[in-house]
Amino acid sequence: MIFTLVLCLGVMAAATAAQPTESSEVPKDLDMMALVNVSETLVVYKRKHTQNTTVRCLSAKKKQQYNTTLYEYILRGRNPNKEYGEHNVNVTLQESEGIAYKSTYISKSITYTLTLKANNATGSCFVIFTDKSDGNKGCELLVLKSKVDEGVPRDCRRYYKNNCNGTSIKLHRDDCDYN
Repeated sequence: MIFTLVLCLGVMAAATAAQPTESSEVPKDLDMMALVNVSETLVVYKRKHTQNTTVRCLSAKKKQQYNTTLYEYILRGRNPNKEYGEHNVNVTLQESEGIAYKSTYISKSITYTLTLKANNATGSCFVIFTDKSDGNKGCELLVLKSKVDEGVPRDCRRYYKNNCNGTSIKLHRDDCDYN
């Protein structure tokens, strides 16, 4: 009888310990306006989706704001022959859960939905989650062009490491030209 009671209490304690705590909950999405307000070139330092790419030196730069929810960006990258290519996309902000914005755009017939997961206090780095209509999804670690040579700030690096699943591919190279 005592053994059964002890066993029952042990199982209850283990079940309680397995319940998620507030600190282990999925972090809330942040407002994409923090990212949209950046006028400098954003470097895609690394990401955890779409591993089968030969394009490196990816970047995004806001070209124009049409209204409070529609922006044009220039996306740029370098192919294996060291040639750079770019194309423009229209990014639309959509209110998500009444408190934050997410953004969407279409590139080469694929819809991208982006949510901001983390950034640092100085606004020099960002972690976004990208969900593509082709099934690829994962985090991207973005750094301001002016700060990329200093490496990834600790706050963003830590969030990316601890909260983003999957294999990481580094897209930034020391010889990248982000101009």
